[in-house]
This record gives sequence, structure tokens and C-alpha cells, in this order.
Amino acid sequence: MNETAARHPNRFLADLTQAMRSTAETARQATIEQCQADAKAYTEKLHARTDDEAASLRKAAEADVSAIRDWSKAEMERIRVETEQRIARRRELLEQELQEYNSAIELEIERVQKRVSGFEEEVANFFEQLAQEADPTVFASMAAQMPDPPSFTVGEGGGIAPDLRARREQIMRSGAPEEGSNGAQPAGDSGAAEAAEESARASRAAAAKPAPVESTQVVVVGLVSVASIATFKRQLGRLPGVKNVGVSSGPDGEFIFTVGHGSETSLSSLIPTLPAFQARVVSEREGVLNVSAHDPEAEG
Repeated sequence: MNETAARHPNRFLADLTQAMRSTAETARQATIEQCQADAKAYTEKLHARTDDEAASLRKAAEADVSAIRDWSKAEMERIRVETEQRIARRRELLEQELQEYNSAIELEIERVQKRVSGFEEEVANFFEQLAQEADPTVFASMAAQMPDPPSFTVGEGGGIAPDLRARREQIMRSGAPEEGSNGAQPAGDSGAAEAAEESARASRAAAAKPAPVESTQVVVVGLVSVASIATFKRQLGRLPGVKNVGVSSGPDGEFIFTVGHGSETSLSSLIPTLPAFQARVVSEREGVLNVSAHDPEAEG
């Protein structure tokens, strides 16, 4: 009689754990599908924006050409020759502008794909750890910490390098360097063109190089509820410059949030702004922030 009573809770917990695993697997698939759908929609927006920006660049180029032609009407033959040459340079520059913009869009799409791949890997690691947990209480606590999918937003500004903008302004200025009598550019203008081209190559190389990501451990004491831990992690992930956030429990009841962020991000100044937690930085050393926080769920 006693043995039968002792077996029932174990069977109940096993069934409960199995049901929770099934629910968690469904949530995992739904999360990944949503992430993929968001990435696809964002990529389609980027392609649509490319067409609009290309048309805008062509329209701006033609407007510039029209203005140059109007300016040249009152000038003599030398000015007419210079006008045609400047028009040719402007149209050549348009091709470079389009190439720069298309390169920027390709880099953005590549960034989106990398974020999706990184999220899929993060979810896979999370569920691999989740599958190894048999205790339903711990399982529920871990499941509440499931990673949030990345957000995709269209950034402001075009994809034209500053040196191309400067070259456009130089072409449009009425006081642009004069051509030599034989139609060739003076040596100084040739040197400036070479310098501008070198600057363009440097700008493209800098754009192709991914921004460095640093990692900081945020050790938080004061959080006790599963809901607050998940909310704190989600709010950390939304801070400016933060790329990803992972969480694990420490040996003395603290929780360790591993935050990947840009080199310019100051977590020590951003964390106290998190709403509801009254978080404050207790101490700071290389790569580690010790934080004291208030658990809003503990008030009840």
C-alpha cells in the first residue's frame, strides 16, 4: 500500500515533465518560424528600398546634370568643354554611388542572415540543456529563460560613403579645378582624385569589417522569481548596443547574465535605467559588473 502511494508522484512528475517538454518543443518551432518569417519580410523591405534609392540617386544625378547645363550656357568654349567633362564624371560617380549602396544592402542582408543563424544556434543549445533536465521545477525555471528572437528594423541613411559625397560636391561646385589646355587634368587634381580613390577603398574595407563585440558578465543579486529573471534578461537585450544575452544561476543564489555588446556600450550607466528593478551597480572590474536589484514580483 505504501509502495503504491510512493510510486504515484514519480509517475505524475514524469508525465508532467514529458508534457512540458512537448510544449517547449512546440514553442521552439514556433519561435524559429517566426524569426525566419520576420527575416524574410525584412529582406523584402530591403530589396524594395533598393529600387527606391536607386531611382532617387538617378533622379538626383539627372537634376545635377540639368543644373550644370544651365550654368554653362553663359560661358565660352572652354567652359562648354569643362561642362561636358564634369557631366561625364558625375555619371561615372553615379555608378560608384549605386555600387556603394548595393554593397551596403548586401552587407545588411548578410548581417540579418548571421543573426538568424546565431539565434537558431542559441535556441538549439538552450533546448539541448533543457532536454537534460528531469526535475519539473527546474525545467519550468529554465523554460522561462528561452531566448528572445532578434528584431529587424530598417536603418536610417543611405549606403553612400562620405568620400563619394565629397566628390559629388566637388563636381557640383562652380569653382571646380580647371582643365589644362590639352584637356588633361592638372597634376594637383590627379593627385586629389587618387587620394579620393584610396579613401574610397579604405571606407569599403572598413565597412566590410564586422564591428567588434565585447562580453561582460552582469552578476545580479536580489532576483528570486522566474518571471523577473526572464524580464530582466529581456530588458538587457533591448539596451542600445547589446547584441545577445545569456543567463545562468550562480552558486550563492545570484544570476549571471552574459551580455555581448559593442565596444562603445556602457552597461554600468545603462543598467540603472531598467524600469521596475531599481538596479544599481555595486562594483565593477574588467569584464564583470556586480549589480543589486529589486524583484518587483516579490512585493506580492
